[in-house]
Amino acid sequence: MSPKIKLEISPKKSLEDLPNEKITISLGKKKSQPQSILQDKSEDFNGPNNEIKPIKPVVLDQQLFKQFKNDSFHKIDLHGCTVDEAYQKVLSYLTNHSKKKNLLHIVITGLGNKSNGDEFFTGKIRKQFPLWLETEPFQKIVKSYSSCKIKHGGLGAFYVKLRTA
Repeated sequence: MSPKIKLEISPKKSLEDLPNEKITISLGKKKSQPQSILQDKSEDFNGPNNEIKPIKPVVLDQQLFKQFKNDSFHKIDLHGCTVDEAYQKVLSYLTNHSKKKNLLHIVITGLGNKSNGDEFFTGKIRKQFPLWLETEPFQKIVKSYSSCKIKHGGLGAFYVKLRTA
């Protein structure tokens, strides 16, 4: 008798939308509650009594644009910056506004201006921005993000919502 593997994915999400999800396969064992990777590692370094609050990942929220209907948001434009300059500029900008409790922002990255075969949008900052949001400094302050609608910059900009506390 060969073991069967069952993979359940909610119908709203595809595997591409879940790049950082932990997959657990058990064969004939009792199901256990999943723990975050950070909690597992914190016990190794700090012992089981010292609790570290796990950092929640930044969420891609396709409905975020609804909160930007009124004009109570702030913008940062990264045109003319190198990738490293843009990273530092965005991090310090969002950190500053997080302290001021300004939650809604538009980050204008630009699309890039050279087409490369099948790839039309070649902007380096545009490609890097979602990857930056997966790093620890951004996860502490950013709650969610999504691509902008045309009236706010289209695919060359991102809506960003910061965490409240």
